[in-house]
This record gives sequence, structure tokens and C-alpha cells, in this order.
Amino acid sequence: MTDVFTTRQLVKLVEDIRRPRTFLLDTFFPEVQIFDTEVIDFDLLTSGRKLAPFVSPLVAGKARKERGFVTKTFKPAYVKPKTPIKIGGAMKRRPGERIAGERTPQERHDDAVMEALEDHLDEITRRKEWMAASALDTGTVIVEGEDFPKQEVDFGRHADLTVTLTLGDRWGQVGINVLDTIEAWAQKVQDISGAVSNQVVMDPKAWQIARADEAFLKLLDNRRQATGNVELGPVTAPLTGARNVGNVGDFDFWVYQEVYEDEAGVAQKLLPDYTVFLGGAQIEGVQAHGAIQDPRAGLAAMEAYPSNWVENDPPLEFAMTQSAPLVIPSRVNASFRARVN
Repeated sequence: MTDVFTTRQLVKLVEDIRRPRTFLLDTFFPEVQIFDTEVIDFDLLTSGRKLAPFVSPLVAGKARKERGFVTKTFKPAYVKPKTPIKIGGAMKRRPGERIAGERTPQERHDDAVMEALEDHLDEITRRKEWMAASALDTGTVIVEGEDFPKQEVDFGRHADLTVTLTLGDRWGQVGINVLDTIEAWAQKVQDISGAVSNQVVMDPKAWQIARADEAFLKLLDNRRQATGNVELGPVTAPLTGARNVGNVGDFDFWVYQEVYEDEAGVAQKLLPDYTVFLGGAQIEGVQAHGAIQDPRAGLAAMEAYPSNWVENDPPLEFAMTQSAPLVIPSRVNASFRARVN
């Protein structure tokens, strides 16, 4: 097995690739941590709500427990997208290249390797966005795959912070006020965790019901100013796929949905229909990555380890990217999920 590029060359290439930005990761899990161990230790934050006790100035102070946290350990599953590089493809014109060709075979080959690594990083990032959606949706992430037994990482979200509205309480029904329910949910998050939830994320079907609530729509401020002109309507956040549809007080409202393909190639929605998330910066979400268990990587601490090699007789070339990710909501009780219909 012969390496085509050095590790340094490939890592530099990966660093230079513009990766897809994803809304849930960007908004709730912005911090990236890398480990040089195969396991990930993560602290789930807890906090008390006690008042300082009244005492006489002549009485000794009363000892208090330190701010709490629970440390959990998880050995993350690997993701290893692998692509065969067609050696004969270097002899053919690539898409966009003029007829008869203007690039050398080596340049076409390098382009093919770069495109394979771009696809790998897209897949890994999409998997992390899927983990983020799961953590926000259920307070858990289920990890399962080929030769990896099913495991559930339970972050321990309070049961009252995951609800499904039942008949009589659903959005769109008579007497149900959308903003009142959101205010109540945000207060529940604050009562349980002390955190402020001011980011409201809805899938398109939940938004369709919300915008039909005249009382809510009347309060929704969707004005924005650009180049001196006031404009109305939603605005799409760059490269995230989310639309900011306005705000009410300190609540920012977003509409978001992504589609991915499952192992069978069937399109699946990232967010189940009629989903609403509440959260904010106090979730303190982290994208954690375990060490790469490859001798060439030397158990290195990195988000993704790219490699490229040739196997002889017959000559076959491959590009592969390895990663061991886990998306973690450090303060899981700062998040809330509802199914509203």
C-alpha cells in the first residue's frame, strides 16, 4: 500500500476546503473540541437554586456544595467514508473543462481526490447535524451501525422539557395561543435550569400553523433594514438553510428543515413534522471528536483524518476520511422540544 499524498498535504487540503455550515450546529453547538483519547469524557452541568441563608454576623458561615456536574464517558462510533479514485478518469475531460481538454492528467487526478474529500467532509458534517437534531429532539443520541452495536447516549434532559401536544392543546385549535405556549415553555426551561431560551426553531409545518395564528402574526416583527430601506418578510441566514421569520420581544423565530439520505438511499427529514425547538447559547453545545485510531495518524487529536493510498496488482486507489464525532449539549436542560400537532 503506497500513500499518494503525505498526511500533511491532505490535512492542509481539508483545512482549506470550505465546509458546509449547518444551522443547529452553528446556533447551539458552536464549540469544537478534539481529544487524543479514544473515549470522550464530557461534563453535564447542573446547578442549584438555593438562596443565601440569613445568619448572625457572629455565626460561622454555612458550607455549601460546589456547583454540580456529572461526568460521563462514551467511546464514539467511527465514521469512515471511503471513495475509490478512478485512475482512468484522469485521462478524460472533467465537467466544465473545454472539449479536447486543457488540464493535465495529474491535475484531473488531484481534482478527483479533492472532490472525494469534500464529499467526505459533507457527509461527516451532515452526520453531526443529525446528532445535533437528535440531542435537541429527544435529549439523546442513538449510535448504531455496521459492526457497532446500538448504543444510546442519554444526556438526561428533564422529562417536562420534551412534550407532544394532545387533542385540545395543539396549535391551530380554537383557544390555543401560539405565543402563550412558547412563553410557557421558555418559563419551564428557566424554572428547571435557570437558562434563557430565546431562539425558537420550527420546521415548515409548525411554522405554517403558527403563521395562521392572527394574534401571533400581529406581534411578529419581520422588518429589517438594508441600504436605508425598510424591508418586510423572512430573510435566509447565509449558508445555513434557515430562514429568520421575525421576532417577538427577545424571541427570534427561525424556520428550518434539512433532508438527508438514509442507508437505503431514501430521503428523510432531519426534523420530524410539527417540531418546535427552544434553546439559546446557554446550552453550551460542543462538537467533540475522539482520537483517530490509525497508525499513520498516531492517535492524533483532529476533527477528521484524510488519507489516500494505492493498492498494487491491480492498481487501485482510494481516498478515505476518518472521524469519531459526538455532539454534546453540556446544559441539556437549557433546551426544549414540542410536537405541536
